[in-house]
Amino acid sequence: MTIWRERADRVTLTCVRRSAVLVSIAGLCVVASCRGRAEEAPTSAPAVAAAADAAGVEISDAATARDGGSPGVAAAAVPIEPPPCPRVVPRPPAPIDRSRFTRARWTDLEGWTDDALAEAVPAFLRSCRKLDELADDAWVGLDRRFGRARQWRAACAAAARVPAGDDAAARRFFEAEMAPWQVAGKRGPVGKLTAYFVQPVRASRTRHGPYQHPIYRRPPEVVMIDMAACSPTGRGRKLWGKLDPATQELVPMPSRAEVRQGAYAGRDLELLWADDPVDTLFLDIEGSGRATLDDGSEIWLEYDGKNGHEYAGPAGLLRARGLLPRGKGTMQGIREELRAHMDQFDEITDGNASMVFFKFGREPGAVGSQDVMLTPRRSAAVDRNFIAASTPLWIDGKAPRAGGGLEPWRHLVIAQDTGGNIKGAVRADLYWGPDESDGEIAGRLGGAGRYWALLPKSVKPAR
Repeated sequence: MTIWRERADRVTLTCVRRSAVLVSIAGLCVVASCRGRAEEAPTSAPAVAAAADAAGVEISDAATARDGGSPGVAAAAVPIEPPPCPRVVPRPPAPIDRSRFTRARWTDLEGWTDDALAEAVPAFLRSCRKLDELADDAWVGLDRRFGRARQWRAACAAAARVPAGDDAAARRFFEAEMAPWQVAGKRGPVGKLTAYFVQPVRASRTRHGPYQHPIYRRPPEVVMIDMAACSPTGRGRKLWGKLDPATQELVPMPSRAEVRQGAYAGRDLELLWADDPVDTLFLDIEGSGRATLDDGSEIWLEYDGKNGHEYAGPAGLLRARGLLPRGKGTMQGIREELRAHMDQFDEITDGNASMVFFKFGREPGAVGSQDVMLTPRRSAAVDRNFIAASTPLWIDGKAPRAGGGLEPWRHLVIAQDTGGNIKGAVRADLYWGPDESDGEIAGRLGGAGRYWALLPKSVKPAR
């Protein structure tokens, strides 16, 4: 069965196995059965809550105005048909890596006793709130290596008792409740570390003057199908696109080039207008933004879906044209080369058919795919095929030094995000922060690194 949830200008499709679910489209609530039939739903707030409870569905805001208006429950119901699974379920892609977990000792984690571990506890507690939403017997992550939710309960409860700012108490907590496991891929324990940040943009609510480059809100026809409900091999796979009205099959939304050529013209899908096409491109890449408006106000931007096309990074697009010299693959180098070839900018970036949609943020900062606020230098994006969200990771790598060169970077982070280009068993993209200055480090951080997963002692991932 399928749940559609609508908040503001987004419609998200998720799948659960229940006898009936509440469905909300543009604030209108219905109950859809497993057969896709629709029945009238209760329209009062208490009745909706009771029906949701009976169906085993948690409901927060039934609808939220896209300009930040107050939530409410619709007073009418309409029949709808939830999108079907694809007629032919595609086979899962061949795994790009495999993971191996080896039990380690705390003394194997160089720098462990030097880290300000209390800084990581609030980030871990944010993930604990997501774990609390899982049933006790629910598996954490996409395979069974990370145990069931009930195996994490004691660690979450103990973390809540750690005094704020007490690094020694935080260290005692982690060592008492968890055990370190070194993670290795098919090429060994050394993988790749990068970093990201909140992209700053200068923008306006209206198109005028230099503000000519649109940042798009999510079109209402965009859906996301969680393939876990469609196939035994579908767990962790999500398909984005729109339903073909004739075939009711999922097809991609317009590509970046098609949108630039007018596919969204006249639809009022422009969330904001920016003054710099390079900044809007990197807004897509970073997945979150901090917009300074022409009236002096500030708005935070959150990721709100994508168009269903494969992502192609700007570095590869530049290299394919011989426009990215060796050694300039950093964010700063890529931006420099794009600006040096603005006469070819559209032609270059059209090679990436993928597009990201945005919405206004709920609060200052970046939100990860786990739907938690990220903590600067304590949150990381990982490949969820290999690392479960909520997992503490001890990172051992190097980061750029403020005055130049590199220095060791050994800290505890929490896996709370994913990314289209974050792939592999030992792959971490560190969230560096929300300020423009954070980009100076994040854009230059990239290189080899290792990590250890800290797991509750009852979890045995080695197999």
